[in-house]
Amino acid sequence: MTNLGQLSFNTTNIDVSVVRTTLNPDPNTKAPTYQFPSVRTSDNPALIAGTGDFYQNTLTNYRDPQSAQWNLTVERELVRDLTLRESYLGMSSYRMSQTFDLNQVEPSTISPNPNPRPYPNWGRILSTNNAGHVGYQGLQSELNLRSHAGLNFQASHVWAKSLGNVGGDAPTSFNPEIIYGIPVANRFDLAANRGNMSATRRHRFLLSALYDLPVGKNRKHFAGMNRIADTVAGGWSVSTVSLWETGPYLTPTTSNSFDPGNLSLSYRGAFQRPDCIGNPNVANPATGSMFDLAAFNPIPSGPVGNCGVGILVGPGTTTIATGLAKNFRVTERMRLRFVGTFINILNHSPLPRLRRTSRPLLLAWSRAFRLRRTAETVRGNSAYGLNSSNRPDTVSVWFPIRIRVAFD
Repeated sequence: MTNLGQLSFNTTNIDVSVVRTTLNPDPNTKAPTYQFPSVRTSDNPALIAGTGDFYQNTLTNYRDPQSAQWNLTVERELVRDLTLRESYLGMSSYRMSQTFDLNQVEPSTISPNPNPRPYPNWGRILSTNNAGHVGYQGLQSELNLRSHAGLNFQASHVWAKSLGNVGGDAPTSFNPEIIYGIPVANRFDLAANRGNMSATRRHRFLLSALYDLPVGKNRKHFAGMNRIADTVAGGWSVSTVSLWETGPYLTPTTSNSFDPGNLSLSYRGAFQRPDCIGNPNVANPATGSMFDLAAFNPIPSGPVGNCGVGILVGPGTTTIATGLAKNFRVTERMRLRFVGTFINILNHSPLPRLRRTSRPLLLAWSRAFRLRRTAETVRGNSAYGLNSSNRPDTVSVWFPIRIRVAFD
């Protein structure tokens, strides 16, 4: 794999002649904390004044990410025209990009953090490193029927599991090749960010089918009907594309002002996760709340909250589209095809949304869920997490007409 875009952009902000400026006044005398000819900063971390940012660089020994893939497929014809295919797919991607703050101090419960910064004259030093990894395991089942009694269909089911740490502390459904400007909260414990990848659904079932109704000319029933009757009732075909899949994996986050590890999360722009004191997923979310608020403690007890990455399961998807089609012969050369397409015939809302209130939300339906309340206020927000949508349920109906003309 080759990183393009943002990785190449990293080098445009790092120039050999760049001038970085820091403001270092003594809080009492207002004189510069350090000045020529003595430019050594204090040994006391609280008095270190370096604030200049340096981002986002790429290490000189950075290597392109790599991916190893393997698969095994077994296929068998069960009966005539009906085949079953079972496939196992695996993939391991490594040397994936991670954004580190090389100037991050080790966590400490003491405030201010007594651990020295590696580069005291600087603030953040964001760097792209080969520290990410993601693995994928999938089992795909596929059943195919080819032209049997007017019926064609393909049904497939995929069970998949993808674990990795490439999305940082709060991955979204789409992770860019470089998470620009947002470092991991604690680069000394990357294992804490390993979890379910949000873009991989655990189960996915897809059905595509086409059936020629056995009524009309050259069909099994009423093949001798007159032309008018055949035009109205004969020669029709029905089709469907139906999808069912479980929800995406989401990650709860809390305000990064909660910083028990004294990692300067707010200044560094890193995410913070809450503590989980129970299972936040509700067994039957259709009845109301998507998640159990009592399972969260927005104030983490450690440097990063113990709620894991991808522990929340969002709303799944069920959608059925059907079609009705027929070919009409207008003249010797001209054919007219009528198609009726019905999308979302179950009349489901396009996407369930969490109810928004006038107060800040505990969790917001976006790419991830974010905790942004103190414990007392959060627990008082009983409206949080309820399934609510301002958009009406809709069924889309299309009636396109296609004309085909044959030329000698």
